[in-house]
Amino acid sequence: MKAGVIHCRCSKCYSVPVRKRVRKRTPALTLLSLPEEVLLCVLQCLSAEDLLAVRAVHSQLRDIIDNHSSVWARVSFKDTWPAPNTVWLFERAAEKGNFEAAVKLGIAYLYNEGPLLSDEGRADVCGRKASHFFSLAESLRSPLANPFIWVFIRPPWSPTGSCCKAVVFDRLKAECDNNMEKKGPLLHCLARVLQLFEEDEKHMDALLMLEESSQAGCLQSSYLLWEHNRRNMADPGRYLQYVRTLRDYAAKGCWEAQLSLAKVCSSGNPLGLEGRACADLVAQLFSSSPPAPRHHAEQIVKRGIKDTMRYILVDWLVEVTTMKDFSSLTLHVTVGCVDRYLALRSVPKARLQLLGIACMVVCTRYISKEILTIREAVWLTDNTYKYEDLVRMMGEVVSVLGGKIRSPTLLDYGEVLLSLLPLERRTTHLFSYICELSLLYSALSTPSPAKLACAALLLTRALHHYAPIWPSQLADYTGFSKQDLIPFAVLLHVKCFSQDVPKDYRHVSLTGVKQRFEDEAYQQISKENVMDFKELCQILEIPEVEPQMDPPSPTGQPADITTFLSSPSSNSKRRCDDSMQAHRGSFVATPTAELSTQEETLLGDILDWSLDTSCSGYEGDQEESEGERDGETSIMAIKLNMLMNADSRLEHCRAMSSDEDSFCEAEEAKNKNGQDQDPLSFSKDLHSSGYSSVSGASPSSTCSSSSLMPCFRLLVPMQRPRGCSSKPVKRKNTAAHSGGEMEREDGEDEGEENSATLGFLSL
Repeated sequence: MKAGVIHCRCSKCYSVPVRKRVRKRTPALTLLSLPEEVLLCVLQCLSAEDLLAVRAVHSQLRDIIDNHSSVWARVSFKDTWPAPNTVWLFERAAEKGNFEAAVKLGIAYLYNEGPLLSDEGRADVCGRKASHFFSLAESLRSPLANPFIWVFIRPPWSPTGSCCKAVVFDRLKAECDNNMEKKGPLLHCLARVLQLFEEDEKHMDALLMLEESSQAGCLQSSYLLWEHNRRNMADPGRYLQYVRTLRDYAAKGCWEAQLSLAKVCSSGNPLGLEGRACADLVAQLFSSSPPAPRHHAEQIVKRGIKDTMRYILVDWLVEVTTMKDFSSLTLHVTVGCVDRYLALRSVPKARLQLLGIACMVVCTRYISKEILTIREAVWLTDNTYKYEDLVRMMGEVVSVLGGKIRSPTLLDYGEVLLSLLPLERRTTHLFSYICELSLLYSALSTPSPAKLACAALLLTRALHHYAPIWPSQLADYTGFSKQDLIPFAVLLHVKCFSQDVPKDYRHVSLTGVKQRFEDEAYQQISKENVMDFKELCQILEIPEVEPQMDPPSPTGQPADITTFLSSPSSNSKRRCDDSMQAHRGSFVATPTAELSTQEETLLGDILDWSLDTSCSGYEGDQEESEGERDGETSIMAIKLNMLMNADSRLEHCRAMSSDEDSFCEAEEAKNKNGQDQDPLSFSKDLHSSGYSSVSGASPSSTCSSSSLMPCFRLLVPMQRPRGCSSKPVKRKNTAAHSGGEMEREDGEDEGEENSATLGFLSL
């Protein structure tokens, strides 16, 4: 019987075909079902790697991505660097208008870091490619940023052979004749480069370029010409015309012109305006200073950067500034770049020091005549990072900031205030001291620089008993009343002059700013006794409300502390607590790090010296151990006697060396062959940073095997957890790029391991 055929009506042969119920399914939503406008918004938020993956899914997605330049212009290259297999992707994005890709390609070709090129004609090939992408980056920079590519091609140039910077300069100069749209910014950059040479002929060429750039519409070139003419102006009768020209530049949006105009109007009334109109003109500069976004500090904390980590980094940057004799403005701009970057991008804790030193390298090239070279910067981190790591981080910083390196600082507004109402020399040093102390605390980075500068001036006048502490002239010219500034002045006093400053694991206070202002050039203002909070409240005429401070941790350090690092200062040493002063002379250059759980096991047995000399450069990611939070902290003085035999001395020096090949091996080869020591020599001063000279060509390391002290004393805060073993532990580099981890070893392969670096050098 065939199915579905009816023969009779009996139940045996009667059957009806079963009807299957087909349910209508709702079509699934995919990327292709979205409107094209929405799809483009989604694609613009992807990284380059994800964009390539989506492009390979469907031909329609490939066509949309390839035919819309806005997708390539906004694709993110975060933590990605041009490589031989990805350089085509960067070049395509740069040609489509991607600023980040253009900056990274320009730096990659300039430093020959990333794309593989043959040795033959490398400088010429790299220079031509770098000039092309630098020109693209200059045309794509933020409208709020000044021309910046001159920072990378500024002198010094290579004195011998072909120089890639010189090739870039010549190619950009030739492009100015062919491309009138880019002529203004490019000529400005070329003029800034020529101004840094010592030859008078090049200075004259720079002025001619600035004039051409100004005629092409570059506002920054016009302002530089105004500054040059003002310095050389001998006719007082033409001064009024120069001030009017400055006012025109300020009205067009040149921030440097606005700042200079405010200084001119603060010291007098050259325009002949009414008193109120002149005050309003200066107050406009202060009112235009925007505060940091409310979520600025919160975003930094969410990205894992705690206040203490930032304090450590800024304190170290202060000591680098002191050692290299950079200006205070360089320090302020550097910290500003660090904060702006952290508000936009997340940084692993192991690379936070790399971010700080990269910002300083860029800012010194932008502001100072003396720069911090890349090799010096790598040495300052004790080779924790490589040359290529720093080059790549420089590209990350400039691209994320949109080319805007210079931003308003406390010092800029402070100069206007001091020109308005000058102070005594010692009081001026106190004002500068408070401004630099404010850099250490992330809570003080939220207010606008203008308001914080006024609050710092109010606090300075109160501490030195000026009366009145906020005259009506200051209120009129700044737009801030005394009541507006008192909360910020109190916050400055509580933060900057608190005795509860962070300390490292040896209970050595991190006081880089204080040591900087102990110099005679600042009249040792940091040694001055500061009035207490009660007296300040009486002067400010406010109720005495004891500020709420964070509860002290069991170790006597802030509750969120993880790791404290030492510094590379060559002129000053960390200040110890009163109880530590007796042992101050026995400190050696060791990294400062919170004790981990494994380090606690060292109590009860002699501490292996390699534990302290093989730590990672920036160990801000070591969390406070549970035993440290619950236990009590004690201080042990551990003496390491000089090793008498040659084998033990060789082992000791290998543990202290931060290079792959120990210094002892170099000394042994020297004794055998009778050759001279390598230029990268070790300093014989165990209490110095090893930085032999500010302008030295080859920095030194921190120890020498030929001049070991008879006895080293190391102060280590630790406690004995119950049930812990006394097996020695050796810490490897925990930096992200080295892949190091904390692990326990038997000490048998010390000669085969690469000694991890010290990072923040200490005295």
